[in-house]
Amino acid sequence: MPAVGPLWLGEMRLDLHVHTLYSSDSLLTLSELVEATGRRGVDGLAVLDHNTIDGALALRERAPFVVIVGEEIRTTEGEIAGLFLERQIPPGLSPEETVAAIREQGGLVYVPHPLDRLRRSSLGRQSLERIIEHVDVLEVFNARDLVHQNTALARRIAEAHGLAMGAGSDAHVAYEIGRGYVEIESFDSPSSFLAALRRGTATGTRTTPLIHGLTTLTRVYRRLAGKLPGS
Repeated sequence: MPAVGPLWLGEMRLDLHVHTLYSSDSLLTLSELVEATGRRGVDGLAVLDHNTIDGALALRERAPFVVIVGEEIRTTEGEIAGLFLERQIPPGLSPEETVAAIREQGGLVYVPHPLDRLRRSSLGRQSLERIIEHVDVLEVFNARDLVHQNTALARRIAEAHGLAMGAGSDAHVAYEIGRGYVEIESFDSPSSFLAALRRGTATGTRTTPLIHGLTTLTRVYRRLAGKLPGS
């Protein structure tokens, strides 16, 4: 059973979509992430760095709160995330191959910002429908998705297919932590997490549109400076 860090009893608030400086478009250090999580009243995180689990594994070892090791994986048709991973999944696979790789190590299939048409990385309706029977959790609130209709449709799709609903800030800077979250009962395994999520609440507050510009600048800075992950 994948570890999640410190145990927690009772109801908790989890931000299910956070990035660290192990993602090429973030400068959020692990120390800053730990401090911001406590300040924002969040009880745990799912770290979904782009195409790596290194930051999530490192945070799990040092954080005083629950950390779900995940990965936001670039497929040939858009991004799919895995939760409760112990091994990195390579980018560039088909959606079906990515789903199979997540399942192979006992992870949960989580689709982030599935219908955000302003992002080229979104999976999109057609690809989502093709793998929908293998999806465990659909992100129905992403604080960076600025179009209400996108998240409303994602919620309707989740309801129609009986999927658990996720929410996250998609944070790349400390200011964003906790702006999207789920409120669920405590859990100790992927299966109990999924059961708790089905009974939980997914909600949040949208962030400023300016945050996308900051992410673009960060990506350019990282490319030019060759900045490497650190703590």
